[in-house]
Amino acid sequence: MILRRVAHHLKRQEWTAIGIELLIVILGVFIGFQVTDWAGERANRSAEARHLEEIAEDLRADAAVFDQIRTSAEMRISAIDYILGETRGVTRPNRIVTPNGDAFDMPAGPPVAPADRTTLLGRANLIRSTKGNRTGFEALLGAGGMQKIRDRQVSRQLQVYYAQYDDMNELTDTVKQVRTEGVAIGYTLGLSAFGEMDPDALNAVVRGSPAYSAYLRTNREWTAIYRGTVVQQRQRALHLLGDINTYLGNRDSDRQ
Repeated sequence: MILRRVAHHLKRQEWTAIGIELLIVILGVFIGFQVTDWAGERANRSAEARHLEEIAEDLRADAAVFDQIRTSAEMRISAIDYILGETRGVTRPNRIVTPNGDAFDMPAGPPVAPADRTTLLGRANLIRSTKGNRTGFEALLGAGGMQKIRDRQVSRQLQVYYAQYDDMNELTDTVKQVRTEGVAIGYTLGLSAFGEMDPDALNAVVRGSPAYSAYLRTNREWTAIYRGTVVQQRQRALHLLGDINTYLGNRDSDRQ
């Protein structure tokens, strides 16, 4: 229709009308491209928000699990203190400093109740851990990667957070390896990993075994490092969660 009108105007040399017709065509094409771009941008923003909301759910789950791991680690430290007959700040250090200079607090943990003293071996050897909640992050990577996140700060924090999570998982493996080696020493002394035992009898066995005593102290040292690392990762999770909430416009921040 437009081409027919343009041809008609050309025959009659109606240049103004021709210009108007061509302008209509150009504007139509331009608006069509703009609508397409707008629809694509809107779809991208919707997908970005969906991925970040899924990641936020994972971060909340991570923070809750980190609390459980911290509590478990402190119970492990208190059980080892009791077995060894040592007291924080008196017969053992308040913190541990690694060769590279990192310092980690070694808290006393909750006192071992009399009713729980037959389960000291289980408390000393039980290691609570997690591989992390990565559903949202992996979905983001599978959908095209970090370029879907417009905010460079949030994007960078996500990459750092999950890289540090991998480092924490390597530390978890180290702590579990120490436990495996210590349990093997315990077998030679007639000690099972989680068996119940009279605390006085256990104290006597441990006092007679420098190797098992050394294992318990090593276990406690690695546990202090593990606990401190988990606490730091929980802080990162809450900080990242707060930034995601701010970016998405959520007013109720999860940061604590």
